[in-house]
Order: sequence, then structure tokens, then C-alpha cells
Amino acid sequence: MNEIILFTSNECLYCSIAKKKLEEVINEYGGLFELKLKNIEQESSETPITVLPTVIIGKKKFEGVLEKDQIHTALFSS
Repeated sequence: MNEIILFTSNECLYCSIAKKKLEEVINEYGGLFELKLKNIEQESSETPITVLPTVIIGKKKFEGVLEKDQIHTALFSS
């Protein structure tokens, strides 16, 4: 199973939108991918996070809310 990491915070206005889009796309692949949430206020990270939401897919880092077609492309190009 491939892991997708979504960095969030309690104050992030767009993180819930990003989470919903990621979950919708991930559900299309029937368990091939797993979404892991990391709240930057509660967990430390080796990855420097300057923008929220931030998504890590494979070795690629994306900042902001991704559109569904961007997520699909990123899942298989990383």
C-alpha cells in the first residue's frame, strides 16, 4: 500500500477541502493508497512545511489544494 501524507493544522481553512479531494480519489483505487494525516501542531516532521495544506505523494511535495486530475497524475508519476 502506498502512503500519501497530508500535513494539516487546527487553523488550516483549506485542509478539509484537500482531505476530501484526496479521499475521493484514493477511494477510486480500492485500497491501493492510504491517506495519513499529520497535524504540524502535534507532530514534528523531517519535511519542512511552510504552506498548508501540504501533500507528499511518493517523493514529491505539493503545496495547496490539488485538483483531482493533479492527484491522479501524481499518484502514478511519483
